[in-house]
Amino acid sequence: MPDRPAKPEENRIYRTVADLAPELWTDVEARPLAEAVRSAAARFVKARRVVIPFLGGDYLVDFETRSVVAPSGHQPAGFQKGLVLLTYLAKAQDFGLAGRQVTSRDLSGGELFFNGPHALCKEPVTAKFGTDPAGFAARAGRLGLAPGSPAGSGTMVFGPVLPHLTMGLILHPADEEFPAELTYTFDAHAHHHLPLDGLWALVNVLAAELAS
Repeated sequence: MPDRPAKPEENRIYRTVADLAPELWTDVEARPLAEAVRSAAARFVKARRVVIPFLGGDYLVDFETRSVVAPSGHQPAGFQKGLVLLTYLAKAQDFGLAGRQVTSRDLSGGELFFNGPHALCKEPVTAKFGTDPAGFAARAGRLGLAPGSPAGSGTMVFGPVLPHLTMGLILHPADEEFPAELTYTFDAHAHHHLPLDGLWALVNVLAAELAS
């Protein structure tokens, strides 16, 4: 994956689906498309047009035009959304969720990977909702994430972001002593469906959608 700045919103090179490397499309096309669709729990709308449920909406991946179309009410499908969806189609495995949530450092290789320029994106969400946990929960609900189990002083949301990948987010609001803090959790099988750099891009997309 090409190098990117620490803050995804500062990227001025890789912005649109047209900026995706042709190899990403080739990687998916190297796999029988019916197998990819089945393994990803996606669905066909035409022979080479596929719909994938993603963040509470149905995204269209069109292999004829090599385009990705976001549903109404979601941000347009840019570079990182396209990367996530194509990588998921290429890599997703035909088995279910582990059913337990882990942090990024508990994923295989995650403790080393999710640091420095690959630290998980939190600032857009904490900046917008650091003192508004109710607004955070409401916005997350529009992306298919429902209130989770109580998390002490935090507000938790939880749900599927892709068919084989659930995530949890816990927002601890700012107070007089500490700034707001956001924690992400992933289904323990997440890295079987998206490699670590794909999960990093997924979190960038999710944070941007929440803060929009």
